Amino acid sequence: MHELSLCRSILGILQEQAERHRYRRVLRVEVRVGPRAMVEPEAMIFSFGVAARGTLAEGALLEIHPVAARAVCLDCGCEGRVAKLAQPCRQCGSYRLLVKEDIGLRLGEIVVD
Repeated sequence: MHELSLCRSILGILQEQAERHRYRRVLRVEVRVGPRAMVEPEAMIFSFGVAARGTLAEGALLEIHPVAARAVCLDCGCEGRVAKLAQPCRQCGSYRLLVKEDIGLRLGEIVVD
């Protein structure tokens, strides 16, 4: 379950930004997640709640927004968007897809007090 370590990294970034911009509390965090990040949203939300205990983000809402990746089928050449890595080509059904663009995991909007 790498979601916990991802959440700890996010909290580290939030703490650094709090020191730089002098905010005391985080109310909401938006995270954009591509298929290659291999994040299970429920596990991420649970892990964030656990990792945030005793920090400036305790009680903050974590919003996860899935972002599809661009991929090309190595068998038929069809290009399109995929929401999961183990998704078949919409044209030929092949699972031999090459992901060309994926955002991974990125912090979006952060609401602070």
